[in-house]
Amino acid sequence: MNQVIRLFRGILPVVALSVLLLANISAQAQRGSITFTQINVPGSASTELDGINNRGEIAGYFVDQSGKQHGVIDQNGVFTQLDFPGAAGTKTVGINDLGDLVGVFTDSSGAQHGLFREAGRFTQLDFPGATATQALSINDERQIVGSFIDSAGRTHAFLETLGAFMEFDFPGGTNTIAYGITDLGEIVGSFVDATGIQHGFRKQGGSYTQINPPGSSTSVVFGVNLLGNLVGSFTDAAGNGHGFFDQAGSFLRVDFPGAASTDANGVNALGFFVGDFFDASGVEHGYIAVR
Repeated sequence: MNQVIRLFRGILPVVALSVLLLANISAQAQRGSITFTQINVPGSASTELDGINNRGEIAGYFVDQSGKQHGVIDQNGVFTQLDFPGAAGTKTVGINDLGDLVGVFTDSSGAQHGLFREAGRFTQLDFPGATATQALSINDERQIVGSFIDSAGRTHAFLETLGAFMEFDFPGGTNTIAYGITDLGEIVGSFVDATGIQHGFRKQGGSYTQINPPGSSTSVVFGVNLLGNLVGSFTDAAGNGHGFFDQAGSFLRVDFPGAASTDANGVNALGFFVGDFFDASGVEHGYIAVR
């Protein structure tokens, strides 16, 4: 399985990447026009993959057999465990083309803090005055987006640029979370409307657009690439969870074959995307996919 993640260093043709995926047929599954490859951190109880950069490096986290969360980066099929020093649990979620990582760690008191990892060094990130902070995506300008909880218990999105934090919320919405940002500053995420329904959104400058896949009852956008392609998840009218890939308003449903539910979490400029799914036994696995 590991050979299949030897994707690219720099930009290679999509055809070449497809050949690499086809190198491991036994680990693959086909669903319509999507080819999936399952990825599990060796020895883990569960795996979730959240971000992929244009070099094919994948960020995520796993739960070990004792139930503790650890961050992980997958580089050419080599998994490296990442733990914020002294943390009770660590999640690495976003990765840029420089190899910088962002995520979340839980301290010994149970409080959540954002994290930034550059050149092997961890830095704690906290929105000023927040009771909890999550850093969820980073671009090549090292702008970071995520969410925080204020002293009144309300959730807001933030953009951090060179140490300066800016709060923002979807207009008229509550519980805004920013999950992804491109090098051009386009931001995606989710919010809750006045009736309590969760929707995805994209933010381009000061303009917000609500994103709802056809047939969805709730939705969230987790990732965006420089081409404007979106990935995320939605719940249908029956309460089933699916991923989606949105190209210029054309939505493709993403379901790992045989899965009970699927999420699509991160996408790179070549259209490769990563996510997680739950099998019939309720175990979470990671995957990489290509259309």
